[in-house]
Amino acid sequence: MMKKLILICAFAITLVLTGQSYAATPVALWLFDDGAGDVVMDSSGSGYNGNLRNDPTWGDGKHDGGLWFSAAAGSNVIAPLPHMDTLTITMWALYTNLASNNIGLIHVQAGADENADPGSKIIGIWVENSSTLWGRIIPDGVGNVNLPKNAQMEADVWNHVALVIDAAGGKATQYLNGEAIGEVDYSGALTPFTFLNIGRQGDESWEGGIDEVAVFDVALTKGEVVDIMNSNLSETAAVSPSGKVAALWGELKAR
Repeated sequence: MMKKLILICAFAITLVLTGQSYAATPVALWLFDDGAGDVVMDSSGSGYNGNLRNDPTWGDGKHDGGLWFSAAAGSNVIAPLPHMDTLTITMWALYTNLASNNIGLIHVQAGADENADPGSKIIGIWVENSSTLWGRIIPDGVGNVNLPKNAQMEADVWNHVALVIDAAGGKATQYLNGEAIGEVDYSGALTPFTFLNIGRQGDESWEGGIDEVAVFDVALTKGEVVDIMNSNLSETAAVSPSGKVAALWGELKAR
């Protein structure tokens, strides 16, 4: 009991000192700090480990390690993800050049295959060849709902990207570096999905690095998105000897 209390206190002190405060526990968290191998571990403790495909390479990230993708090679990471109608996806991304019409960050899909059809991206985030950040959701039985094209992403620097999908509010909001850059109304639940493809959308892969991809099963507020952007999730995970962020946050909230 004493050991557990000390661990919780250490985690709470870390949150205070770093200014980190979260209203939700991540369902999945890929820090990309593994450094080697063909599997990226899910640091949330949920077990949604991802498999590397077409040789993405390990390297430096925004915080600690990161994973680097090649559009020419079609590299990506495929990981299981439970269906949610409300969710928030956050990540760091850096692109080095626009190798095709679109370079893909995220593609939430129904199956584990390559899913080259862009229409299969139930949730998609990508950058067009104009450097414009864009996104799409596909509510069940509704068809494509595209987010507005309002902001360009600068090349060769780390950018924080987030997408908040709020089923109860009927809105999807895209963020770039902590600022809301586009919002769209929609109706209905999301089309069912079971996998998350990182570093890809349709048949187009990312060209550059990705770090700290997190998925929450709630619609985070702008303030919470900014808190995550201003945090080092690798350090938060390191507070626990087991590296299980979800377990620690769960214990903290239960006190």
